[in-house]
Amino acid sequence: MANVQSRRAPRMGRSSTGTVAALDIGCSKITCLIGRNDGTGPRSFRILGAGRQQSRGFTGGTITDMEGLERAIRLAVEDAEREAGEQISNVMLGITGQKLASTLVTARIAIDGREINQKDVRRIQAQALAKIPARGEETLAAWPVAYRVDEQEGVREPQGMYANELNLLLSVVTAPKSVVKNLVECVGRAHIGVTALIPSSIASGAGTLIDDEIENGAICIDMGAGVTAVSVYLNGSPAWLGLVPAGGSHVTSDLAQGLGTTFAAAERLKSVYGTANLEGPGLAERIEVPRLGDDGRLQATRMERGQLAAIIAPRVEETFEYVRKTLDSSGVRKVLPHRIVLTGGASQLPGVRDVASRILQAPVRLGRPTIAEFLGETLATPAFSTASGLLLYSELGFADAVRAAASRKDGPESRSGVVNKVFHWLEENF
Repeated sequence: MANVQSRRAPRMGRSSTGTVAALDIGCSKITCLIGRNDGTGPRSFRILGAGRQQSRGFTGGTITDMEGLERAIRLAVEDAEREAGEQISNVMLGITGQKLASTLVTARIAIDGREINQKDVRRIQAQALAKIPARGEETLAAWPVAYRVDEQEGVREPQGMYANELNLLLSVVTAPKSVVKNLVECVGRAHIGVTALIPSSIASGAGTLIDDEIENGAICIDMGAGVTAVSVYLNGSPAWLGLVPAGGSHVTSDLAQGLGTTFAAAERLKSVYGTANLEGPGLAERIEVPRLGDDGRLQATRMERGQLAAIIAPRVEETFEYVRKTLDSSGVRKVLPHRIVLTGGASQLPGVRDVASRILQAPVRLGRPTIAEFLGETLATPAFSTASGLLLYSELGFADAVRAAASRKDGPESRSGVVNKVFHWLEENF
């Protein structure tokens, strides 16, 4: 979780009142949530205010219009502040895009039979981070997936244990400095500081996966408008992320092109009548479809609902084929969890979960924010998983080597199985 600065210097961490603000910049919408933890648990958030605006100037993780994006951010933040009755000066900001890179690295140091201390932990983390070439990249986060203490695999916290040798498996996420600088600058122009930049795919997992899934391993697939973000959690920690340049807006575009209608009309048809299930009920139903006439105006025509499905299904299938290929080429392909959670606004299209389960050959559940009870009916949907995850991220206590001073309160804990396989596979292939 990288610390970054904008033109307006933020207060680091929480405000004095314990208020946390999250800003999720997506391709279709910008969401700002303001909340406060009530102290009864990491997922017990009271939502003070929420603001949403249609996204402008942001496509596929790339800023295309600084002024348009700044204006949309400002309006979303102002709406949230108005509802919360207080102003915010900084946010936890999500970042997405194809230029984010996820890398697994290993490191080892000699301990010579003594007790492992905090200095040793920081030293091995620094050694692992040094293997990531700079090349104009900003390190956003570096999560220790597992340590190995001599022959003991999958140790979560090695400090206090005796060993001859300490090994580390570290997951590092980087982004081009120019991308980071432009995004932070744009938020800064809206007079908001950035406390931390968090990969949106990781935030989606934090906001959607239950504790058991985070601890024992799960894959979270967030289907947004412009991109589909994939995150893998192993051993209680983010372990890998990937992005597929396809999402809900691509389905809408296919409908607009295939039916000869406007994008807005296609979006409504998709929302009301769309399905990715080619064998489901009601496909013979005849529906009214607006199409562009020779004069450029929309004219009502009629067609079977199954004809919409015939356009939607191939794009959805293609998206999950890309997801499968992305996972197959990842650094954790040999140890992928079998739990899959599907979230994001585009995941709510009927039939999508069945397509995902068939192509990925695993059971898939549709996930919504784990703090749904605090969000209210409007926000408690998969479309707001990332924003809720940004609020939860710090509360969940993921160790980050970039913030090496952070330490866990609980004692040494070990894991076996999947983490052992990761270590062995990396040693054989690197």
